[in-house]
Amino acid sequence: MAIGFLRRRPKKRPQRAAAPWPSTPLPPRRPASYYLVAGVALDRELERLRGLPVFAAGPLATQRPQLKVRRASKRPNKLGFAVPAEFRLQVTAYPGIGPGDVLETLLHELTHLHVGRAAEAHAWHGRTFKRALAQAMEQAYGVEIPPPSHTRHGVYAAAIDASRSPAQFGGEG
Repeated sequence: MAIGFLRRRPKKRPQRAAAPWPSTPLPPRRPASYYLVAGVALDRELERLRGLPVFAAGPLATQRPQLKVRRASKRPNKLGFAVPAEFRLQVTAYPGIGPGDVLETLLHELTHLHVGRAAEAHAWHGRTFKRALAQAMEQAYGVEIPPPSHTRHGVYAAAIDASRSPAQFGGEG
């Protein structure tokens, strides 16, 4: 015997209107030490790098990407990554990381946000990406080396370390 019609239906609660999203997401409030990696203040360096001429015609000139710092107990396979669709990037800090390593990773990931996925062979690390990264390295750190044929980490890091003094990395004295 079906008695479903005798049950009382719960009253629907009125839905509240969702709060509008801000046009540019506010960065999370984190202490300055969160962004300090190998003596480099990544949040301040990110702001400086956004103003490079190579990034002037892209989204970095008008919008600040979300930056996260991951702390790892050993050197990871991925030193960082960028998600252009979400306009965010992550840099991994690990024991033994040097200033050149973290600066190379930060600029590499910013270049991904600028270039995105190119319509060419090797869409993420193709000719367009390598050209933009080489220009950014020259403008940011004065590193003028031919773009390497591979995308392994370290070529630019060594050149950055060789060309800069420790006081120039933007960290705390």
